[in-house]
Formats: sequence, structure tokens, C-alpha cells
Amino acid sequence: MALEKESQPGSGRPRMMPPLWLMGLLVLMCAAVLVWRIPPLMRAIEERKNLGPDASFSNGFKLTPDLRSDPTLTRFGAPEEVLPIDEPPIWDTDTVDELGKNFRTRFLISTSEVIGVVIDGKARAYPLRVLQWHEVVNDVFGGIPICVVHHPISETTTVFRRPASDNSEPLMFGSSGLVVDCCMLIHERLGPGGRPRESLWSPTDGKVISGDRAGEWLDLIPFQLTSWSKWRQSHPETDVLGMVESHRRYYKKEPYSPYRLVDRPRYPYDPRPPEGDRANLSRVVVTRQGGRWSARIPTDPTSIQPAGSPLDPVGHVITSWFAIHAREIPLLDP
Repeated sequence: MALEKESQPGSGRPRMMPPLWLMGLLVLMCAAVLVWRIPPLMRAIEERKNLGPDASFSNGFKLTPDLRSDPTLTRFGAPEEVLPIDEPPIWDTDTVDELGKNFRTRFLISTSEVIGVVIDGKARAYPLRVLQWHEVVNDVFGGIPICVVHHPISETTTVFRRPASDNSEPLMFGSSGLVVDCCMLIHERLGPGGRPRESLWSPTDGKVISGDRAGEWLDLIPFQLTSWSKWRQSHPETDVLGMVESHRRYYKKEPYSPYRLVDRPRYPYDPRPPEGDRANLSRVVVTRQGGRWSARIPTDPTSIQPAGSPLDPVGHVITSWFAIHAREIPLLDP
């Protein structure tokens, strides 16, 4: 007696079952996804329990009433989504030149933008093509713990001394996943369970706006945003922030080029600059002197330093046209 074959309605063909190895692979993939997602889910549940129902909006930080009610406060992601650099690989120019001999391995070209810092006569360059993927670099340069910040969404860049923690070690910083007036907030990283005690800092004006350190100001370090060729010409002994191996495949990509062309800030900000005055994302040099802020528009489009106007030695920030209006920083004549 012939066995009946199970068939699909309207079809004389037998229904084929997936092989066992494929079913096993699907089970393993589902298990891997669960393992990957369970830790963030558990952290979110713990934060919600400790900080209340808005923990998912605040990323677990304790916000001041003013910050909580700010209509421009926006969560764009979790702090863990943007990986800061804590042990930066530092290369010499010979390494950069060697990579430049092959188009596929080329790291920097003459027009590549870099943040140039000089401390005690030593020079170091931080390429924007690296920073735009990490946003925060915790470094020690010239014996001084520093932090280099670049937020591509607001075109905000700053360099500052890292203050000491309670145990006298330099603080480690990272992206908080929050923005105010479309400008990133950074946070001090205190380790597991420390989120409720961490402060939020604004790189745009260097002030702590929430947390135990509220009211403190960052000690800004002068820097120059220029091309690799100009920086190297003026500082031939410079070294340079190299590529982090885990992100090497990303550094040739320019994810923010379309965003800059559209020239529409991604997140809310207020007040807005006059329409048609200049591009929202055009760069502006911001300086702080005697506790007062002022801004200048560079006269040389390839350099942040206006002709005949030296940069303020106290410290400065580069940010965008829309951001100085959101911060209500006065604009000086160039």
C-alpha cells in the first residue's frame, strides 16, 4: 500500500519541510538576537525603576527642572551607541605617508580637515573623518588629560582639560545621546550604576547644565581647525590620531555630506537666525574672555582664524551659525 504524501491545496506536489540544520540555524540566530538585546533591555528596566517612567527619554540622567522642560531637549540615541575613543592610537607622519602610497589604504589627503592642538610645543592632529564616528576622544597629550569633541550634527568642536573625578583620576567623557538646541550634551562616565550621579556638559559653551557638578565650566584649550597640509606645513613634527581598528571600514565614508548640503538642522533649536542671512551650518569661531562669550565669522574659509585677529588664549569653540543664535552669543565684526 502506497503512503499518502501531504500536499498543498491545489497542488499535486508534496510540501517540502525545511531541513533540520536550517531550523537549528534560525533558532541560534534568534537566541543570538535575544542575548544581544537582553542587557540593554535590563538596563532600561532598571533605569525606569530607579528614575521613573521618563528614564527612556532622559537616558537615565537626572535632569534639572529647566532642562526637563526645555522644548528643544531631544533624545537621539543611547550613550552606548556612539563609541568614544579612550585609548587613542597615535601615529607619526611616516605612517600616514606609507598608507598614502596606496589609494585603498590612504588615510589623509592634503584637504582632510583636522583639529590641531599644541601643548608645550608639541603638536597633535585629530582628523574629523575619525572624530565624526566617535564624537569624543579622551586623550593624554603633553602630560595633560584632554578631551576632544566634535559633533557633526551641529558642527560643534571643542577641546578642554578633563577635570579630576572624586578619586583624583581624570574624568572620562562620552556622548549622552541627548541634544539641546540641536547641540550634543556630553557626560562624565562613572561606570556601572553611576548614571544617576553623572553630570551633563554642553560643549557649545563649556558649562555643566545638570548633575552634581552643575555650575562648573570646562577649562578650554585653544585649537585650530584647518587642512592636513596646512597643519603639517606649520607643524612638521606633528603626530596624528590614527584609525581605531574596529571602525577602520567606516573612515572612508562621509555620512554627513548630504546633511550639510540640505542645511537643515536635524533637531529643534530656538531662537532661529534670520532667514537667508547665511547657511545654518556655516562655521563660526566662538571665544570666551572674562566670562563673556563672543563670536566671529572667519574671513578665510579654509581656516578658523580671522585675518589679523588672534584666537583668544583662554579657550574657544567652533560651532555653527544657527547654534550661536540658539545660545544668543553676540556676533562681533570680523
